[in-house]
Amino acid sequence: MNSPGDVATNTHLANINALLIFTSQDGLNTGLFHFTDIGVDMEIYNLPLKYHFKSDTKLNYFLVGNLGYSRTFATKDILLPTDSRLNYDNHLRTYTAGLGLGVRYKFTDELRVLGGVEFIYSRSGASVKEPGDDFGDAIEDFFNKNYNDNISYKLLLESVYKPKLETFNPYIKLAYKFYDTKSDFTFDAFSSFKTQSSVLSLSSGFESNELWRYKSSYLTLEAYLNAYYLDGAVEKSVHFNKYAKLGGVAYWYLEDGPLWMERVFLEVSTIKADGLDGYNYGVGFSLKY
Repeated sequence: MNSPGDVATNTHLANINALLIFTSQDGLNTGLFHFTDIGVDMEIYNLPLKYHFKSDTKLNYFLVGNLGYSRTFATKDILLPTDSRLNYDNHLRTYTAGLGLGVRYKFTDELRVLGGVEFIYSRSGASVKEPGDDFGDAIEDFFNKNYNDNISYKLLLESVYKPKLETFNPYIKLAYKFYDTKSDFTFDAFSSFKTQSSVLSLSSGFESNELWRYKSSYLTLEAYLNAYYLDGAVEKSVHFNKYAKLGGVAYWYLEDGPLWMERVFLEVSTIKADGLDGYNYGVGFSLKY
């Protein structure tokens, strides 16, 4: 049986790592995750960014970034070393902001590889609230003196194969992401620590051709199935090393829309593992490049 200190450490690690790992990479999205083996729930809100600069060669640079927020709480009261309780109203919050640069190389129109580095700043710590807490309180909490600073860097390597067929547009994607986080844990019983996590993902799916058109805009649908393999601190903190994600996306392409916007979309997905139940949904737009 885990001690209160173990639960506090696991919760803190899960809060940092999961916000970086368990979010999608497109559009404003939100999700709820139940880490059943450690008795922790997490709410996640994330806004990622990726923009590819135009290039006349097979090589081009791209910009990546993110803004994120999570709230992590135990599913039952846990007494922390500071004699406070971690439960639905007393919980851990994490805020993130990241920016990075990468490069993509096109071997052909169907096959491309890319790599990049993103630096991520986060604040995390305990928040003691009364019932009725809402998202607005989170902004005030950001300046709470009990919060500590974390610095992470993410290394991304990815290859994508996307053949062009007449009836639909399938793809296969293999990606590796490595996270290194340095944190100053502020609970009395803990000192500063460093944590490393990585995730290997294999994604497959397809996007339909145009299904319905209205004037200069049209609809397509995408379905995908992703498999993820975890290693490092995140595996130890969430108590599983693999999970699957099944999802669908509706795209609305804007041929006469803003010069910088290619399409808007709605995405819904579910996540499942032995030790994890969750869902994610998002709305957003894709940039033209």
